[in-house]
Amino acid sequence: MTNKIKDTLKNHKYLLLSFFLPLLILEGIAIAEKIQPFGSGSFLIVDALHQYLPFFADYQEKLKHMDSMFYSFHAGLGYNFLGLWAYYLASPLNLVIALVPKSMLTMVLSHLYVLKIALCCFTAAFYFRKRRGKDEISIVAFGMAYGLCSYMVGYSWNIMWMEVMMMLPLILYGVDKLIKEHDGRFYCITLFISLWCNFYMSYMTCLFLILWYLLYPHKNIKEFFLNGLRFAGYSLLSGAMAAVVLLPAYLGIMQTSSAKLDFPKQLWYGTFGNIFSRHFLGTTPLTMAVDDSKINLYCGILTLLMAGFYLAVREIRLIDKIRRLLLLVFLFFSFNMPILGYIWHGFHDQYGIPNRYAFLYIFALLAMAYEGYCVLARGQRKISMGIYTSVILFGILIETAIQTVTVKIEMKTVYTTLAAIIVYMVCFGLYQKKVLRKKIFTTLICFLFMIETVAMAVMGFQENGTVDTDDYFQDTKSITEVKKQYQKDVETRMELISGRMLDESIWHTLNGMTLFGSTAQGNVVDMMDQLGFYTGVNEYLYEGATPFTNDLFSMKYQIFRPYDTKRTEFKLKESIGNVTVYKNTDKTALAYAMDDMVKTWDYQDYNPFYVQNDLATSAFDVDELFHMIETEKPKLNNCKITSDNGDGEYVFENTSAQPDNMVFTIKSSKARQLYVHFDGSQVENTVIEKNGEQILTGRLDSQIIYLGNVQKGDVIRIKMQLKQDDVMSGVVRLTAAELDEEAMEKLAQKMQENAWKLTNAKGNQLSGTIDVQEEKMLFFSIPYDKGWNVKIDGKAVKTKALGKAFLTVKVPEGKHKITLIYVSPGFKEGAILSIVGFVIFLLLLYLFRKKKISNIQQNLRENYGTLIKEILPHDMGGNDNKEE
Repeated sequence: MTNKIKDTLKNHKYLLLSFFLPLLILEGIAIAEKIQPFGSGSFLIVDALHQYLPFFADYQEKLKHMDSMFYSFHAGLGYNFLGLWAYYLASPLNLVIALVPKSMLTMVLSHLYVLKIALCCFTAAFYFRKRRGKDEISIVAFGMAYGLCSYMVGYSWNIMWMEVMMMLPLILYGVDKLIKEHDGRFYCITLFISLWCNFYMSYMTCLFLILWYLLYPHKNIKEFFLNGLRFAGYSLLSGAMAAVVLLPAYLGIMQTSSAKLDFPKQLWYGTFGNIFSRHFLGTTPLTMAVDDSKINLYCGILTLLMAGFYLAVREIRLIDKIRRLLLLVFLFFSFNMPILGYIWHGFHDQYGIPNRYAFLYIFALLAMAYEGYCVLARGQRKISMGIYTSVILFGILIETAIQTVTVKIEMKTVYTTLAAIIVYMVCFGLYQKKVLRKKIFTTLICFLFMIETVAMAVMGFQENGTVDTDDYFQDTKSITEVKKQYQKDVETRMELISGRMLDESIWHTLNGMTLFGSTAQGNVVDMMDQLGFYTGVNEYLYEGATPFTNDLFSMKYQIFRPYDTKRTEFKLKESIGNVTVYKNTDKTALAYAMDDMVKTWDYQDYNPFYVQNDLATSAFDVDELFHMIETEKPKLNNCKITSDNGDGEYVFENTSAQPDNMVFTIKSSKARQLYVHFDGSQVENTVIEKNGEQILTGRLDSQIIYLGNVQKGDVIRIKMQLKQDDVMSGVVRLTAAELDEEAMEKLAQKMQENAWKLTNAKGNQLSGTIDVQEEKMLFFSIPYDKGWNVKIDGKAVKTKALGKAFLTVKVPEGKHKITLIYVSPGFKEGAILSIVGFVIFLLLLYLFRKKKISNIQQNLRENYGTLIKEILPHDMGGNDNKEE
């Protein structure tokens, strides 16, 4: 080892420790929790399992096969992959997945998760070191307080956010350099990296940066405005550099249901005591919460004591205290004000993951506390007034929180917090009494701070829990074999009849229709709901298919597992491993020519059987595909009907939750293929019985359910358990229908006669031929997107959306070759902006380098002149009146 390396390690040992110590601790937690490869567990809980992991699988396949990054058919009938990539997957750290097999993907992501948290500790320590000006143990303690705070532990399953938390301290250091040295290069590049990795959380960072700059201690008004121009310029430049990611991400997210403005009407969530109590030692970190007032705030008891000390000591200017306090108070108020929270979240409802911007408050509080610690570490022993004032302030806040909370608070967290305060006060007292020397004292409180932080992190990860990969991925090998044998091209769509994960079909990279993700198009979600599929705000799943929609969306295969109880109209093909393949006996296509009357299709009826009937009639001139079956009023238990529209819609009120709150009975008068559909936001659980035998149970709400071939005299009972909550009322709509098999056979034949024949499919390009007897509308079972460019016989044509959801073009009479090419909207414009941005940034680097060289040369000339004057005799000092 060279002396240079030894010196580097010696001079930066605590900075390096701020990374390696939390890394070792987190890996220790991974071992204790039996995370792969130390067991079969994974840190990828909640949506990290159901959503992000499948997207990583799709990304991995694209990387390994060098496939187009613009589009993927592995979800949602096709989706803008670049837009989703920009939202979830853009971090360069994620490229590591290209180096490992799919079987190791869950393991790699679990440990990448650990690495990112350790890097958050490191960057925070880097910031604190720059503020302190020296490498010491305190930067490790405060860095870990940031990286292991309850926000990071509770929300760390949002693995795509972590880079933004990681970059925040570096960005703020860049702001310091910009203001103090008029050098914005570091600020620009760090903000660019943050924006590139995740624009959504970086949006919150950008709002915070504006506040940070406005409340920064500028030298004077002139400096405020001049630095403001630099700040704005470098900020815009970083945005331009990241535009190739930002524009596709923004345009993609604006197509979702969440893009609609819906400002909250509520003034407050609850009390500020509820929020402040989340600072207490021992509070369980939140992973998810429906209540938007919930929050993760714990970042250490010493943090609060040092923040109070910062406000109490005279060594810090009053104006600086006011600035820091204003920022914290504004953020704290934002947590309890729905309108401010709505703005902080990008004009978006924070449902499920409340107060996502709390990491900004936590770091601002830690920065303030660290300034207080620095005063303590530099100061004399006469610190008692500041410490006592801090404890009194903290005590008042604790008492106020206890008196004002409206939610249950565990007193053990209060007692634990008070115990921690007492321990720190003993240390302060021993230092004050000269029992402890300054170095021992500061080392001791930092050590105790780290113990406190680590203990909370260990508890937090235990509370978070893990998932057992053996439970979720035991069928991966078999389904991979099914895919290899049967999925020939994008037209060959296949789905799991039910998934263990919501996006499990994406994990297997099947060409399917399931999509649960923040970039799901709102219009497509709405249309799938109208057609009878299960949908949510940002999801539509392959639950609710009929023979018509299976043909319409070219669904050729279904995959069953031994525990699946759902019925299918498909025919048994074969078993592969522990899964069974069923095949659609109808021939299907990716696109169909439809009668021009399809433009009159009424898709807005709440009854999906009517919606499908009208599509079959208007598009293919086939009438009455489904015949409605009259259903009797339900039998009630602890429930009453307050309104009945006579068409299967019932308004109810219930007094408790019972397995048989509502029981619908359908008696079959003949042999038929029976389907039912019901909506009920207050339905907790459903059990469906046939002749007294349970055939289906679980979450069956808001989807068409195929009950199979029923015989004359069969009795179907649908038992609904209603929710017992604050609402205790709602609406249930139930309709039943039988499929006309002759009409379906006629419809399938007409669809095949008007099918588009796919001839080539590669990445984001499709081509095929069709022969029509008259001008028709060509319907593609692909979501409408402005990124699609369609050419008929080499000539570009205008695309339109059927039902605001599906891609269509008008096709003239005759035989035609039709080609489709997809480029993500915003990519071209974003690429141009990024190139221009990088050119400007490189030019700035050149100008700074040139200026630096010029300054060095100037210094050399000045120093050389001085040296000459000192060395040469006085009479040789360069007198202009004499010859040399």
